[in-house]
Amino acid sequence: MADQSLPDRLDEVIDALVARGDASAALRDPELAPLARVAADLRHYPRREFTQRLRAQLERRITMTTATAPGQAKAGHHVREGFTTVTPYIWVPDRGLADFLVRTFDAVETRVADNPGHGIHRELRIGTSMVMIGESGRTDAPARPAAFHVFVDDVDATFARAIAAGGTSLGVPEDRHYGERAGFVRDAYGNHWYIATALGPQSLGHALRTVTPYLHARDVNGYMAFLARAFGAVEETRAEQPGGAIPYARMRFGDAAVEFGTSDPMPGAYFLYVADPDAVYEQALAAGAKSMSAPADQPTGVRIGFLEDPVGNHWYIARPS
Repeated sequence: MADQSLPDRLDEVIDALVARGDASAALRDPELAPLARVAADLRHYPRREFTQRLRAQLERRITMTTATAPGQAKAGHHVREGFTTVTPYIWVPDRGLADFLVRTFDAVETRVADNPGHGIHRELRIGTSMVMIGESGRTDAPARPAAFHVFVDDVDATFARAIAAGGTSLGVPEDRHYGERAGFVRDAYGNHWYIATALGPQSLGHALRTVTPYLHARDVNGYMAFLARAFGAVEETRAEQPGGAIPYARMRFGDAAVEFGTSDPMPGAYFLYVADPDAVYEQALAAGAKSMSAPADQPTGVRIGFLEDPVGNHWYIARPS
C-alpha cells in the first residue's frame, strides 16, 4: 500500500470501511491513520451516497492538512520568504506601536508601504519572527489589540525598556512554574506582551520562535476544534484544569505555532499563508467562519480572502505571488 499515492490508499481504506468496517491496515500507516479514524467514526452515521460524500470530505481534509504543511511551504512558495504560515497583523492609528516595538524588542523595520485609502503598512522583524502593522491614520477606528508571547535573552531588561517606552505593567518579571521567567506588559494600544526568558532545557522558549500569537477564548476546546476544521491546524499540547478551563494549549499551522488560553477573547488579525486561498476560504466558511471578503487578486500580486472566526479574530487567507 505504501507505494500507492495517498488518494489511492484513501480510496482503499474507505472501500474497506464501507464493506466491512475494517481500517486495521490504515491504522498502521502514519499518513492515513488520522483520516481512517475520522472515517471509522463517520461510518456509524450512514446516509445516501455515503461513500462519495465521505471520500470528498476526507480529500478536503487532506487538502486542508497539507495546505499549511511545513514541507509544502518551500515547495509551493506560498509563504513569503522570512515569514511563517501565521503572521500577526496589528491595526493601530499611528506609528507609535512601531516605535514601541523598536525601543522594547530592538525590532527592525523591513518594509513600509503607503496604501492610499488604507493607511500605512509596516513590516518589522523581531528576532526570528515578523509582525505586520496597519496604521489607519484614524483615531476613531476600532482597535483590535491582541496578545503575544515573546522570548528574549533578558526579560528584566526588556520589561524595563517596555515600561520606559510607554507600556503598563500587568505583572513584574518572576520565575514561573512553567519553566520561564516572565513579566507582562500592555502597550498604549491595548496589546498584551507576555515577555519571557527560558529557564532550563524544557522551557517553551526552546521550541517557539521569538513572537508567538496567544489567542484567548472562553471555550478553548471548541475554538481549537474550529481551527482544525477550518484551517487544518494540528493540536500539539494542552493542559486542562478541573471544570474544563485550559490555561495553556498550542496548535501548529504549517511552520507556525499559536498558543491558547481560557479568557475573554482579544480579537486580533492574522495573515494565514496557504497554497490555495480559495479552498481554505471555502473550508473555513463550512466550519463556521463569517465571510468578510471573497478571495481576490490584489494589485500587489497577492490573492487574499478575508474571514472572521467565531471568536472574532480576522484571518487574511493569502497566497503571495
